[in-house]
Amino acid sequence: MRGFTLIELMVVLAVIGIATGLLTLSLRGNDTRRLTEEAERLAALFRMAQSESRLTGRPILWQADLGGYRFRTLGQEPGQPVTEELARERKWPLEVERVERAELLFGREPLREPAEVTIAARGAVVHVALDALGNARVGGCEGVECAASR
Repeated sequence: MRGFTLIELMVVLAVIGIATGLLTLSLRGNDTRRLTEEAERLAALFRMAQSESRLTGRPILWQADLGGYRFRTLGQEPGQPVTEELARERKWPLEVERVERAELLFGREPLREPAEVTIAARGAVVHVALDALGNARVGGCEGVECAASR
């Protein structure tokens, strides 16, 4: 009768444990990476909204909730279409738990004061900071997985 030795079984269990650990880490890092990528996309859209508002003279309002975000025009002709890239309503790429500063108004003039949008999801937090001129940049993420995803 032939079977497996105790050492062979322990090696197999160790390999399975290591593979499971790596898979778990890669999935967590993936969520943080997706949140950071969405924050970078949002920063680019903020720059685009600021530019369009300055060119057309129409104020553009950005609104966000836990489901996603959208841009729309305000003023004399509310709802007048914005560029195709801004007009699309977007969903967050993962389940967002908190959005701080859920509205921003872009106008012909620069922002009166710097603003920061904070997005939290699955233990990670990213910040999109706008200076008084409307220049946007993504701040570092916070959370257990952030170091592993960079």
